[in-house]
Amino acid sequence: MGVEILLDPELSEMADRCGAAAGVDLRRLLTEADEEELRLTTNAQPALVFVGLALARLLERRGVRPSAAAGHSVGEYAALCVAGVVEPEQAVKAVVERGRAMAEAAPPGTSSMLAVLGIGPEAVSRALEAVPEVWPANFNTPTQTVIGGTVAGLEEARAPLGEAGARRLVPINVAAAFHTPLMEPAGAALRRTLETVEWGRPGLPVVANLTAEPYHDAAEIPVGLERQLSSPVRWAECVRRLRELGCDTFYELGPKKALTGMMRELAPDASAIVISSPEAVERLE
Repeated sequence: MGVEILLDPELSEMADRCGAAAGVDLRRLLTEADEEELRLTTNAQPALVFVGLALARLLERRGVRPSAAAGHSVGEYAALCVAGVVEPEQAVKAVVERGRAMAEAAPPGTSSMLAVLGIGPEAVSRALEAVPEVWPANFNTPTQTVIGGTVAGLEEARAPLGEAGARRLVPINVAAAFHTPLMEPAGAALRRTLETVEWGRPGLPVVANLTAEPYHDAAEIPVGLERQLSSPVRWAECVRRLRELGCDTFYELGPKKALTGMMRELAPDASAIVISSPEAVERLE
């Protein structure tokens, strides 16, 4: 996902700095890793955060500077970095440790996630009340909620969700049940890393997944990021809060366009633009 990005001398040098700080071969992940390798939490997270930061840097060169920011799950680290809260090297190092902690908390094959389409979050929550070890994990849109839990629990959840009116249940290609109580041990491990990071005061509003409100000071950030691991991502509320802050144009920075697709339901009157490559930046008017 990063071949074109690394052709840029500044971004290539930034990748080397971030990889060295985090103790990972970031350049190889960006240019050689296949889908199976990138599915591993420890690999996907630093790659995604770096790509988001690199694309933000390219946008900045074109004069596109955000008035507010938010990131879905690990994307929150990139959003904080864009807001001047943390340096890229520290952000990438933190998410490498985040990935390790998450992998240890829920070994591959023991848990997963499903997207529930066609019913609201309240209906999803009610359907899961009698299902052990399954929880809402991402409140994405009024008709899309991602759930996470043990493999057995997710299988048991299919029947009550169908009875509640779910139109489709779509498996999510992830290694574990993120943003559920299964990640609580990972939060405790991550906190030790977060406490070593120098967090600054946000230079622009960064809306947190945990609360759907902007961070106010540096002390809040490690607490919020720790709790984020085992709490639902309140993405629909985050977008609503960004709209209240006056945002009417949204840029999704990364290799895919899942969040932009959600904007048709969350803010149909706003402009949503996918920036997935340097070429996409160059195409901007």
